[in-house]
Amino acid sequence: MQQISALLFDLDGTVYRGSDAIPGASDFIQSLKARNIPFLFVTNRGNRRPEQVARQLVEMGIPCTADDVLTSAQAVAMQLEKGTRAYCLGEEGLTSVLEEAGIRITEENAQAVIVSYDRGMNYEKLSKALRLIDGGARFIATNTDRLITVEDGILPEAGPLVAAVQAATGKEPEVFGKPERPIMDAALARLGKAASDCAIIGDNLFTDILAGHKSGMKSILILTGVATRAEGEAAQHKPTWIVENYQELEQLLFDE
Repeated sequence: MQQISALLFDLDGTVYRGSDAIPGASDFIQSLKARNIPFLFVTNRGNRRPEQVARQLVEMGIPCTADDVLTSAQAVAMQLEKGTRAYCLGEEGLTSVLEEAGIRITEENAQAVIVSYDRGMNYEKLSKALRLIDGGARFIATNTDRLITVEDGILPEAGPLVAAVQAATGKEPEVFGKPERPIMDAALARLGKAASDCAIIGDNLFTDILAGHKSGMKSILILTGVATRAEGEAAQHKPTWIVENYQELEQLLFDE
């Protein structure tokens, strides 16, 4: 298996598109389970609990449990000290994961301000974040993705909210999601694997493939989403391999 013992998957554009699984994804994941090859679905979405992601995948016919999912919120939770006081611009999927890890959610004397996808963002929240960060709190972003694709089009993801806090404070955030290292380090810790033993599979050169490069993993660009073969071949940080679909991925990894 190309000297790879574990796989990381992006979700949107890689495993599903909209409300439908990408052709071949379900059979491929089934084959990994049959071969006892560990894998993780790694997502920058910080507003959804792992159980919600797993439920969505199962409804699409893709075998999955919450233990197979790693979110950017979990990556933050895994790498903050228990008892850290945090103010969140985010939704229940973020705050519940943090609380389960022993992080104290507060609006006063916060040691960290965590910015994520938040459909309730307003001026009051921005002002509180500004004052806390100005007072010395860490500025953490679950991710800086610009857009999210929904059934009827696109919506702002966490990136524009992070940019608003950054503009107000004049400070750079610590980014935990792809393409940065923290979420990849969290994935390796969960899998118990070295980076050299893993590959990340994704459709985006600037999150998935770059995350592989930054973490020392091999990477596989699958042409089921946003990037084209020409873009992959011309990229500054090229993927290790490019495959058209799951059939080619199966051939790459398992054909002798």
